[in-house]
Amino acid sequence: MTVELTGRMDEHGRIWLTVTVRGNRGEAEIEALIDTGFSQSLAIPVGVAAPLGLELTGSVSLELADGRELVFFTFAATVVIDTIEAPIDIIVTERGTPLMGTALLQTLEGHLSVRFDEGTVTLSVPSS
Repeated sequence: MTVELTGRMDEHGRIWLTVTVRGNRGEAEIEALIDTGFSQSLAIPVGVAAPLGLELTGSVSLELADGRELVFFTFAATVVIDTIEAPIDIIVTERGTPLMGTALLQTLEGHLSVRFDEGTVTLSVPSS
């Protein structure tokens, strides 16, 4: 059985998916930009992360697209897609656009389908 999540493509050809992120004190639906150059699971700004009550798990050093290397804190969270719940570590940033990276797609064992000719985006995730 497979769960399908339908996303969107914006006018610039960027692809977006909305997932639910759950912490210790709450959950939120987050629309994130798919970034295949981002090797982590998910990055969200602190203003979105703080109300969720996420637990600090550590830090990670990442190289940004402009070549700078920065250290980010990581927090435990659960990504929920339909009946699927996946525990992940989230990067919390000072501000900016939420990003979904390749580690989340791999964790979900997802199949990402993008039809540029139709402007459609679908993430298919196997459910047990």
